[in-house]
Amino acid sequence: MKKRKYPKTVLRKKLIKGAFWTGFTLVLFLSVVAIIRVGNAGAGTVEHPVKQVTKEVNFAAGEGAQSFAQNFASQYFNWQNTDVGKKDRVERLKPYLAIGLDEQAGLGFEGMEWNSSLSKSQVWKVEETGKNTANITLRVHHLLKRTVQPDPKATEEAAKSETPAPPAKEQQAGPYEKYFVVPIKTDGQSFAVYDIPYFVAGPKKPEITADTQVDEEGKINDTQLQEQVISALNTFFKVYTTGTQDELSYYIKGDSISSMTGIMTFQQVKDILITPGTSSKEYKIFTKSIFQENQSKAQVVYPYELVLVKEDRWFVKEMKNQ
Repeated sequence: MKKRKYPKTVLRKKLIKGAFWTGFTLVLFLSVVAIIRVGNAGAGTVEHPVKQVTKEVNFAAGEGAQSFAQNFASQYFNWQNTDVGKKDRVERLKPYLAIGLDEQAGLGFEGMEWNSSLSKSQVWKVEETGKNTANITLRVHHLLKRTVQPDPKATEEAAKSETPAPPAKEQQAGPYEKYFVVPIKTDGQSFAVYDIPYFVAGPKKPEITADTQVDEEGKINDTQLQEQVISALNTFFKVYTTGTQDELSYYIKGDSISSMTGIMTFQQVKDILITPGTSSKEYKIFTKSIFQENQSKAQVVYPYELVLVKEDRWFVKEMKNQ
C-alpha cells in the first residue's frame, strides 16, 4: 500500500501543531511536578505561633502591699508591756499575719522594760522574692516609754514621816531609727505577713561628690553689663517673693514661673557669673542669692541658672535651681 503524500503546506501545519501540543504537554507536566514538590516541602515545615511574652505583675511588690507593710509596722511597734497590752497586740496583729505564724510576729516580752509607739515609717526598698512574694524594707522611727516606780526606801520613809510618797516618773527614749524587713505574700487579692519580720543594718552613706562646678567658658567680664544684670535680678527676685502672679508675669518672657510670695523673702544677690546666650540679646546667668524663710526667719542660699533677655527692658526667659 502506498503512503499518502500530503501537500507541503499541510505537512508544515501538522508539524507545527504537533510541536505545540508536545511543548504544552511538557510545560504542564513540569508545572505539576513543581507544585507537588512545593507542597511536600511545605508539609514538612511546622509553623510555630509567636508567643507574646507578658510579665506577670507581682502584687506583693506593688503599692498596695507597701501600704499594707506600713500599716502592719504601725501595729508591730505599738505595744504596752502589760498582760492586757500583750493580748491587745495579738488581736491587732491577727489581720496581718499568715495562718500558723507566731501571734506576736516574733517579738518576745521576757526582760522587756519599755512600751513602744511608732513615730513614722517609709518604704525604703522592695525586693521581689517570688512570683507572689516580696520583702518590703521599711525605715521606721519608734519611741520608747516606761514608768519608773519610786525607790522603795523613799516610799517607806515617806510613810513613816506621814508625808506624800514620791510619784512614779515617766521616762522616754528615742525616737530610734531602724530598718525593718516585712515578708509579704499575696493571693492576688489581699496580703499577709507570711514569715517573721526582722531588722537589718542600715545602708552606708554613698561616696557621692556634690556637683557644684559652673562652666565658666565664655565668661563675660563687663562691669556695666554686670551692674545691669544685678539690678534686673534684684527687681525680679523681689517681685518673685513679694509680688502677685500678675506682677511677676510682667518680668517673664517664656514659660510661667510661680510666685513664692508668703514662703520666703529675697535678701540679696551673692554671686554672679554671666556667659553668652543663644542670641546677641540673651545671657545665661549663674547666681547664688540669699533668701529668708518667712516662718523661721532662717536664711537660705540658693544657686540658680537663669536666661535673661535684654530688649526695651530685662526679661527672665528661663529659671531653674542648679
